[in-house]
Amino acid sequence: MAKIYLASPFFNEKELEHVEEAEALLRDLGHTVFSPRENQLPMVEFGSFEWRTNVFRNDIKHIHWADYVFGIIGDNYDDTGTAMELGYAYAISKPVLLFNPSGNIINLMLTDSLHAYFEDWGDVAKYDFENLPILPYMKEVK
Repeated sequence: MAKIYLASPFFNEKELEHVEEAEALLRDLGHTVFSPRENQLPMVEFGSFEWRTNVFRNDIKHIHWADYVFGIIGDNYDDTGTAMELGYAYAISKPVLLFNPSGNIINLMLTDSLHAYFEDWGDVAKYDFENLPILPYMKEVK
């Protein structure tokens, strides 16, 4: 099975619910998942320069480690950390799979960097993660 980097905001209850659902679903499908939510380096003072540096390096290391990146965008997808992770993955030729729970229209810089696009967990569960078929975003863009 695949090694997956999970890029997503997890700063409120709704975002956290989506991340936990993705972690569980992807692991139930047999994948190994690196979730930044679970890797916040609690032995280092949160927000300190040392924490920031180590979290950043750890996340980048795991984007390289992953076979692909599975991203979740929030209702207004304004999490710059997630956007950076998705863009970085695309730049180093990692396939980007994106889950958009709101189904809202998204920016073309996201839509045109995607390998596969989802709005329903059932479609994620049925996706062929071995062959990674292309599922483009076909809606209006911003």
